[in-house]
Amino acid sequence: MGPVFGYGEGVSGTSISAIRRAARAIILTSVAALPLLAAQGASAQTSGNTPTTNSDPAADQAATPAVTASNDSDIVVTAAKRDDTLLNVASSVTALSGNRLQELGLSSFQDFIRLAPGVSFQSVTPGRTQISIRGVNVGTTQPSTSVATYFDEVPLNTSATSSLSGDLNIDPDPFDLQRVEILRGPQGTLYGANALGGVIKYVPQSPKFDRVAAAGSANIGAVHKGGTDLGIKGMINVPMADWAALRVVGFYRKDAGYIDNVSLNEKDVNWAKNRGGRAILELRPLSGLTIKLTALLQRLTTGGDSSVDALRTTQTPAFGDLTQARPIPEGVSDRFNMYNAVVSYDFGFASLISSTAWTRQRFSRASTSVAIDPTSQYSTVFKGTNNKFVQEVRLQSPSASGHGLEWQLGGFYTNEHYNRTSTDYLIDLPSMQSLDSDVSGTIASYAEKAVFANATYYFNGMFDIAGGVRYSHNDQNGFGTNNSGAFNGRSGASDDNKVTWSATGRFHPAKDILLYANVSTGYRAGGPNFFAVGQAIPPSFGPEELTNYEAGLKLSTPDKKATFTLSGFYIDWSSIQLPLIVNRLTFRGNNGTADSKGFEASATLLPVQGLNLAGTLSYTDSRITSDERTGVGAVPGERMAGAPRWSGSLTADYERPISDQLKGFAGGTFTFSSNRPNSYRLSVNTPYVLIPGFETFGLRTGVDAGSWRLTLAADNLFDKRGVTDDYTFPRYFGELLGVGTYYDQLGTIKPRTIRLTFDWSI
Repeated sequence: MGPVFGYGEGVSGTSISAIRRAARAIILTSVAALPLLAAQGASAQTSGNTPTTNSDPAADQAATPAVTASNDSDIVVTAAKRDDTLLNVASSVTALSGNRLQELGLSSFQDFIRLAPGVSFQSVTPGRTQISIRGVNVGTTQPSTSVATYFDEVPLNTSATSSLSGDLNIDPDPFDLQRVEILRGPQGTLYGANALGGVIKYVPQSPKFDRVAAAGSANIGAVHKGGTDLGIKGMINVPMADWAALRVVGFYRKDAGYIDNVSLNEKDVNWAKNRGGRAILELRPLSGLTIKLTALLQRLTTGGDSSVDALRTTQTPAFGDLTQARPIPEGVSDRFNMYNAVVSYDFGFASLISSTAWTRQRFSRASTSVAIDPTSQYSTVFKGTNNKFVQEVRLQSPSASGHGLEWQLGGFYTNEHYNRTSTDYLIDLPSMQSLDSDVSGTIASYAEKAVFANATYYFNGMFDIAGGVRYSHNDQNGFGTNNSGAFNGRSGASDDNKVTWSATGRFHPAKDILLYANVSTGYRAGGPNFFAVGQAIPPSFGPEELTNYEAGLKLSTPDKKATFTLSGFYIDWSSIQLPLIVNRLTFRGNNGTADSKGFEASATLLPVQGLNLAGTLSYTDSRITSDERTGVGAVPGERMAGAPRWSGSLTADYERPISDQLKGFAGGTFTFSSNRPNSYRLSVNTPYVLIPGFETFGLRTGVDAGSWRLTLAADNLFDKRGVTDDYTFPRYFGELLGVGTYYDQLGTIKPRTIRLTFDWSI
């Protein structure tokens, strides 16, 4: 079957027929494997569990294969910075165990967030991704992220708009994670600034004190019309004493390129190399005292953008399938370091937890810019360094165990420094030498202090209420320079105070039924505009804020063989930070209001021994409700950029013993996303395009011996050309200032990939 481009062929409206077809295909795939799996297994007994790097019994149970009656509803999550089961949390949360991510072959958040309802992303190159939850996103112009990303206790995002962190989302490798949590809705009370859409939280495995353990994974993949994927990962866990243990993880991953650059006659230019690791040392020198030291390092290098040059009128490739025409080499380099010390002490009446962290991100990106004449063109190189110190202290009571009061008090401080430059090199194309350059830069800082308190009162085992409040204050200042003199002397400063709060009611009419309602708020910090003297723009802009109203239902059968969750939400969004266009230059302002409403649903079913079915579905209607100030081009009633109305997924997995030592398994995954706008209809600098929706389908099969697992998988089986973003700013900018023809840049998902993976553990 030939490639299917997503233009005009994506999921529209509800696309129920597509969901039905995929559901039938997945179930038939699993059932079709029965004769193969049963051929040698008529008298065989169930062998050991899937190889696992997880030695926590509770997490092991949550991550075991579908042959058991357990599923991810048993996962313990820390959404409220306390341990609770997924089905008992009074908010919309998706949790994927580390073993489940490994079984499905998911290696980045672009893979796993397709299984989380209400979550979407925009991307045209590896390492540069904007994430949206419940439609809280302003598109590719977003200066700082609306979704906070945490690794254990550490916020990985920066908060200031001057850091340009809107698409600088760190993507930790998920190998040997305990789980990934996706929290939908604002989390400002517990997680502070930038959590106005939600939170993605990576929870690593802690060192184990009872045994030496090791695990590894190796994979190779063939990409249609591309190169070869390679990956190798390993973990070792060593108890050093009865009070000390160390866990070390390392990985190397090369994702093959599949886009050809016809201008340079180079193939597969969008390759990406990701390598790094982490080490966690846990110490328990005294009874009640725990010290956990973590170091994480990650390096990303790419050879070019994962985008296709397309004609604006038809949104089809201008130079053929999976091609681009960039006369100057492009690429990304991103180096991220994180160091964290968590100290906790149990006083009996309460526990004191202190988390101290320091992070550094150094990044650069080269991209093709404006052509001056047929033989010379600008290349723009962005470089920057973000340094961040974070301190949080919490004092919290023990769990109330369903009766009485539990509480939490805390303080938070962060100090962030940014230094970034943008250099435009005028390149002589025949010689590829620089003829001239223009450099602009910004040096800025951001400091935030906050205090917060949360409490839950349990009236009985059936009903409880919770509330929380957080007060935050931030100060920002900085200046910018330009060697042409156009921006010399520009500087700016701002300060904000913000209160966020939450209130929740939770009711259990029966043991396995939860009804809840909550109201929560979130915000994104304001900031200064670094401006050229004399321009009529505001010197600063205020914080963006929203309020989320949510109600939900969670239920399961007593044996957890069937679960169902449903949440509905309405978001009131004000003081939206959108760009102001003045003399072709972009600044920030608080422009208008918006709302977002919709629902998320998920279900799991274990209908027979060995068969596990799961599905998700979400609907999001996010729209501008009042006029913006100037320049953006958004009008009331228009959809927010980057947010699909419909998205969902279906998975099916079946396994059965084929001998005393082996199990065979087969499964499939279907995901879909409906169309979404890249910008706004009257946008000045990012011409509007409606990005078509797309569907993906994958199959997997293999054998499992308990201590090792071999998987053969086909991802994007039907070789769809799903579009993750349509970046139209280069078209606007080039046609305004340059010569020649410019094209839309369509971020495109990886073509069909056949992958073989070997996992082992001891």
